[in-house]
Amino acid sequence: MTDTLWSIYERCPRLQEPLLDFIPDELLQFKQLIRRDLRELGAAAAAQLEKTVAMLAGSILEAVLYCFLQGQKEYLSDQIKSEFSVDPLRKGLPDFVSVFNRFFVHRFFKIPDVAITSRDLIHASREVWELSREPDICGRAAREMLPLLDALLSRFADFVEARTKTPESSV
Repeated sequence: MTDTLWSIYERCPRLQEPLLDFIPDELLQFKQLIRRDLRELGAAAAAQLEKTVAMLAGSILEAVLYCFLQGQKEYLSDQIKSEFSVDPLRKGLPDFVSVFNRFFVHRFFKIPDVAITSRDLIHASREVWELSREPDICGRAAREMLPLLDALLSRFADFVEARTKTPESSV
């Protein structure tokens, strides 16, 4: 038997009580929106709304990655040997995942393609195309995105805690 979205959500403590200290102070509105969206994600999981959970989790992931990358601008600028910048109105989840997987996979983990797919399910044509390849795409995406987002939030909280203990440490 497949776990329900709610039972998966219940096993994800960082979705329920997120630690968002990795978000720079200048992105306070993002932090507030992420907290609101995480509450709505819980409500959608309780209601077993697979497509809503998949899309909302993808949207939250996009905001979380954007905020994390903004907080790591100095490190990223050193890595690319020029000033790193990202415009959230011109770039989106695929771009953020690409940067994250390139520069942070060694510290965290690789974000899988399902993260991007789940966000793209908002487009009916994309969902129809995905359904031709996988009939339960919304259900699978929802079930995979909850623990993925929880793990990322947990690792970011650990990252902040480790940096607080040793401020001179690098990524």
